[in-house]
Amino acid sequence: MRRRSFLIGGAVTALAACAAPRAPVTAAAAEAAYPPLGRLYGAPGRRIHATDQGSGPGAPVVLIHGASGNVRDWTYSIAPRLAADRRVIAMDRPGFGYSERPEEEGAWRPFYQAAQLRAAAREMGVERPILVGHSWGASVALAWAEDEPENVAGVVAVSGVTMPWGGVAPFFDALGFGPLIAAAYNRRIVNTAEEGGAERFIQRAFRPQEPPRGYLDYVGAPLAVREKTLKANGEDLANTNRGVAEVAEGYHSLSVPVVALHGEADWLLDIDQHGRAFAEASGARLVPLPGVGHMAHHAATDRLAEAIASLG
Repeated sequence: MRRRSFLIGGAVTALAACAAPRAPVTAAAAEAAYPPLGRLYGAPGRRIHATDQGSGPGAPVVLIHGASGNVRDWTYSIAPRLAADRRVIAMDRPGFGYSERPEEEGAWRPFYQAAQLRAAAREMGVERPILVGHSWGASVALAWAEDEPENVAGVVAVSGVTMPWGGVAPFFDALGFGPLIAAAYNRRIVNTAEEGGAERFIQRAFRPQEPPRGYLDYVGAPLAVREKTLKANGEDLANTNRGVAEVAEGYHSLSVPVVALHGEADWLLDIDQHGRAFAEASGARLVPLPGVGHMAHHAATDRLAEAIASLG
């Protein structure tokens, strides 16, 4: 898939994790309507918002969301189900939801974000977790595993953005096209949210599946269109190719087990590149999901639970 397709398509993915307001958004109104579901962990300026539920014999699981998302994408139905037999933690990535993002160069890097999440996990007393990352979050989970393999039980990449783009993508990066596309993406997000048009985007993001009943009202688009989140998401998307390429350099030496769940009908991240090519490069076990689109964690939760159980 072309680099441009991912970035513009990312507008749809982002809205898939969010419901849209019917009026212009303010941060205060957004946060009043969708308050934190968990607690903050870590040092001031780098604090991570995380939910924490469940216990049992299974290895703890850390859930990491994708572009423009927040913990609500996981806590709507998936985290409670997984928490039946293990501890389950959902984390807002830096700059998203209620997590803080330092004003530092390179905060978009998957390794940078992984380190911030890992510090919060240590404060929570999480040991040898299974890391589950959806879409952009998969690159963060993989970076975490490369940095600290001795304290990771395994990784599940769900519809992950796992492989860098070839062709003209590096050329576009060098010319600075990424930030321009990300800025256009942010404008589209805001305009669509203020026009109340998220429903059609959500339908497209879940296709060929339907969104779960009640999902639209739960996940909270106002959080996605706050200034800080638009900035964080724009930085991430503008640097996706560079970030994923950096993580991909370590695939040959990845020493933790990895399972890749990827829908064969994923219109945003092609299974041949981000599933099959990734599995060949990393040694991951690929689980193709026939007929499933990009939101595979919702469409194939049974398969996700099986993948997690296979790791601990």
